Amino acid sequence: MAKTVTDLHVPGFVAQEVAFAQLFNRLSSGFKNAIRESVTEPAVNAEKFPSNNQFCLITVLGHSDRVDTAGLSSEQRRAQELEASDKRAISAYQWVFGQITAALIAAGETPPPDTNHATNFDIVSIPCGAADLVKLVPTTEAQRQENRRVQFVVSTFTP
Repeated sequence: MAKTVTDLHVPGFVAQEVAFAQLFNRLSSGFKNAIRESVTEPAVNAEKFPSNNQFCLITVLGHSDRVDTAGLSSEQRRAQELEASDKRAISAYQWVFGQITAALIAAGETPPPDTNHATNFDIVSIPCGAADLVKLVPTTEAQRQENRRVQFVVSTFTP
């Protein structure tokens, strides 16, 4: 049985920013705790307690705002949007894996060297470009930051 645990959107990247750690550092403590509890802990628990027969899949979706730079073709704009969203997704993927690794070490476990060697969790990253905008026609930087986000979809699977 598959059970989706969370669908968490983390907006707030400034223009040209792709490093998830920078965004994470600016978040409120409540939002930081929500990410830890909803995103990293299910994977840590699945890996730490293999006898529970639980598997955790973390899907990281990277999103971009529209590129409005004058003089660019629509193909160039889409390519820049896709690149920014890909970099955000990969950065968040790496950050999450680092958090899982640190938690497993703190618990006295030996973490896998990468997700290919993880027993009970996996992380995938997917770039979405500007295909799923929160604000279709943003008029402020705050609205653009709503579009520049990562989205964590965490699912746990148990027999």
